[in-house]
Amino acid sequence: MIDGFCDPFVFHLKKKISFFNMAILLSFRFLLVQAVLMVLLISAQSFSDFEPSEEHEEVKNICKFKRLAEVERECKPVLSVSSKMKLGNDKIYGIAKDLSFQNGDWVQEAGSAPLMPFDESDMPKNFSDIGSTLKLASFWLMGMDFDRQADDVLGICGILSIAITRNRTLSDMPQRWSPWFHTSPGFSDLTIIFEGLYVEEANGGDRLMCLLGTSVSPFSKSSVDPYEWSSKYNCKKSFQYSFVKDGRIMLILRYPQIFTLTSRAILGELRSLNKKSDPKYFDKVQISSQLSYDSKYNFLSEQLVSRACNPYSCHKLPDNRIRVHKASQFCKVLQKFGSETFDIDVASECHDMKHCKNLGPFVHDWEIIQGKNAMSNKFMLLITNLHCLPETNSPKTAKVSAVFRALSPSEDRFYSGSRTGLSGMTISAEGTWNSSTGNLCMVGCIGLENDADGCDSRICLYLQGKFSITQRNVLSGTISSIKETYVPLRFKKELRPLDIWNRYHDYSKSYLSYRFTRIEMLSAFMQKDSSYNLGILMTKIIHRFPGIEDNRNLTLLSSLSDELSFQVKALPHAIRNKTISKTFLSLEVLSLGHLFGRHWPYLREHTYQEEGKVPSFLAYDDQNILLNVSGQLIVTEKYFNHVAKVFLEGLYDASRGVMHTVGCREIHSQKFMDCLIEVKVQYSSKTTRWLINPTASVSITSLRNPEDPFYFSPINLKTVLIPYRDNSKEVKFRLNFEACFRIFVLLTSTACLSSQLYYVERNIHATPLISAVMLGIQLLGYGVPLVMDTPILFAWKEYLYPQSRSMHTGTTNKQFQFMMKLLLLIIFVLTLKLFQKVWDSRKITPKSLSLNRTPNDKKVLLFASMIHVTGFALFNLCHSMLAGETELVTQLNKYWGMIQDCFLLPQIIGLMECKFKTKPLSKVYYIGFTVVRFVLRGYNYLRDPVFSVYFHTEDSAVSSQFLSKFENVGMMMILSFLAIIYHIQQQNFKTSI
Repeated sequence: MIDGFCDPFVFHLKKKISFFNMAILLSFRFLLVQAVLMVLLISAQSFSDFEPSEEHEEVKNICKFKRLAEVERECKPVLSVSSKMKLGNDKIYGIAKDLSFQNGDWVQEAGSAPLMPFDESDMPKNFSDIGSTLKLASFWLMGMDFDRQADDVLGICGILSIAITRNRTLSDMPQRWSPWFHTSPGFSDLTIIFEGLYVEEANGGDRLMCLLGTSVSPFSKSSVDPYEWSSKYNCKKSFQYSFVKDGRIMLILRYPQIFTLTSRAILGELRSLNKKSDPKYFDKVQISSQLSYDSKYNFLSEQLVSRACNPYSCHKLPDNRIRVHKASQFCKVLQKFGSETFDIDVASECHDMKHCKNLGPFVHDWEIIQGKNAMSNKFMLLITNLHCLPETNSPKTAKVSAVFRALSPSEDRFYSGSRTGLSGMTISAEGTWNSSTGNLCMVGCIGLENDADGCDSRICLYLQGKFSITQRNVLSGTISSIKETYVPLRFKKELRPLDIWNRYHDYSKSYLSYRFTRIEMLSAFMQKDSSYNLGILMTKIIHRFPGIEDNRNLTLLSSLSDELSFQVKALPHAIRNKTISKTFLSLEVLSLGHLFGRHWPYLREHTYQEEGKVPSFLAYDDQNILLNVSGQLIVTEKYFNHVAKVFLEGLYDASRGVMHTVGCREIHSQKFMDCLIEVKVQYSSKTTRWLINPTASVSITSLRNPEDPFYFSPINLKTVLIPYRDNSKEVKFRLNFEACFRIFVLLTSTACLSSQLYYVERNIHATPLISAVMLGIQLLGYGVPLVMDTPILFAWKEYLYPQSRSMHTGTTNKQFQFMMKLLLLIIFVLTLKLFQKVWDSRKITPKSLSLNRTPNDKKVLLFASMIHVTGFALFNLCHSMLAGETELVTQLNKYWGMIQDCFLLPQIIGLMECKFKTKPLSKVYYIGFTVVRFVLRGYNYLRDPVFSVYFHTEDSAVSSQFLSKFENVGMMMILSFLAIIYHIQQQNFKTSI
């Protein structure tokens, strides 16, 4: 087309324009053609983006709709409804999302043909499997046959994944696009590909699907060609050779057209069309699920709600419930408890095992063994599918629907929370909330029941706003019978302090507060412990404990709450029972001062009455304000099971770092709270953190008489290191301080060596008497760190960290390390110079004199070696008895440091055989080095290991390259003993010949 248009125009130009202009025109023509080709290329590339994807090809392989005639024949009894609704495209697109469901329940009729095997080898020994095994089923609608769509029938295809599982749920999307069976310990999964027909019954009837499926039979051997099978289903990678094809599977699914309280269940039946004698046959499987959360819920059960709530209502409500005036606010608060678990309490008036063992309205398929009623306390209640809708015409009223599911002790909360099946362990509920009464009253229908007899439960739920030492529930409720056929079931959601600053942060700042109720007991505790003495006065003057300067600053109060809280391991002070190991101790502060929960200034603040949250009790001690505090103490150790959870309320004295609290513990067997408990927490001083890591001591004391059945012996626990969020400055300070301390020790050692060199210059005749073995040990001690990456002086105790969390010392510490290496080199040179002087002096000494007047280094080395070998054997024996077996290399490294501490031992042995005696060592030298080694051992005895910035509670293991406190004390005694022996040995020595 371009050539035909341009050629006449070009011929005309040849006659009238020059050759140069002709060249320009040809270039323009070439560029125009190139542009057109480029446009075509881009267009082709763009259209290639709309080519069918691999996933689309998979769907096409599944949804071939070649079995619809077979479906019509097999499903005729099921689909032959009296009247069907017409299906328009708009309606089909609207309902498509409702036809899929996930993690529904299934049960199989009792028989001899199970659907699939299950491997229970993952089950721990002596473990009850009640409720631990889940039977789940998920169905995904994969396609519709619009090409052959009739007015009232639609062809559809889908995938069913049906599984038995204990340690997982089914995925959100199909994992296999072909027939498949997989089994592993604790998990069996069968995938079935279906084609079928969809119809809707008229006059508000059900939506109905009947499908025929193809899968593999888990109990049959393969006799088909694997290549033909894998080619047909495009599953070469997932083909399983041991199973045969089974195309005689029928699935019938019924859906409600309207999502309401009594019409929410999806019911299905999976059956085998094979003969019972066929190995692929299985007994019928019943499937149950419900419409998804995204489906539109219709509040159409006013009569049932009125029957449950209006005549009775929830009149027994606490006075401390939250005050919410708008339905939108209530819905916002209530939605925070969706997918939350609640503790179930057996009612206090429950005295008859016959009525108590069945968990109120819930019906399970196993029996609780007689005498095991305590098991009911371990059941949990889960709220799912929570819908809350404010009334359009009444802003102070809201409509609520939800599903309550009872969980057995062995069920996993996360996995069970994904279940959608309805059974005797579920209650579908609908009700209303009114701001005038402040309660939420709902009617509940157990399982699949949808009539007045099945909807016999009244559910009362209320949110609590004020907390105390005996009231820590943020939400409470009851499930009772309208006809009084079962004992009311109580449930609650205990407020954990950790929930305040993550899940319920905004909620706590707007509606929650704390009320102190144990003021008299607190005053008695404070008077008993407030007697002043000189020690307490010095503690207040010298030490500084966690505290704040302005008790009205919410940010500072929040930071102090974090500092007073800890979750670490602890150990009793005096352990009589050797079976007790380190226990995990958790103290969480709930409120401090006038702050409830936590405060972050960068988050949006609520204007809800801050003044109303200021507690009515503030105690003053001279000029120091005692902050009122509440919290929760948890001890996870069977030996302390009687105080596993203690609620605290008391005062914190920042001047002494002491928290005095009253404690309350629940006595489940008697259904009351024991509040005659005193809990005292002593925090370590911040002043000594350059030497000692932060810890806390916790004492728990019963105030009852020893004859009282609820009395318990005093408990004293000492925590390990408490890591804080911002400890980087503290860690760097300790590292730099210890580097400076080592530099100071090295400078002192340099001064001692310089003094000895000056001494031998003035006392030449004393030089040969200096032990060369002693100097050799010192040369090794100073030389090894110069050529190897070993600690300078000796290894101090430290925590063991993975390489990924090693500490970064910083530039300043690296400079200190360089200075230490330089000083170490100077000391090594000075020691080498002293050794050379000793060696040279012995060369010029006559042999007749040297035999009697100088130490015999061979004998000295032999005797010293014998002593050290014996000492190492005793040391290793004692260490293995006290601390257990340790590697030989580690023990040798430890003892090498002890050999350096005993530097005077070769000198003492050498002087014992010398006839002519004089003072070979100056007092500055031997006393100075003794003091240096003594100070190092003493510091290592007092100090705690420097922890990493990334420390966590699992880093309690300490390096074994150091001596224990007992061993350090022993070495300090040996150091002092050797110095005294040598000093006595030189008392009668002459300073010169």
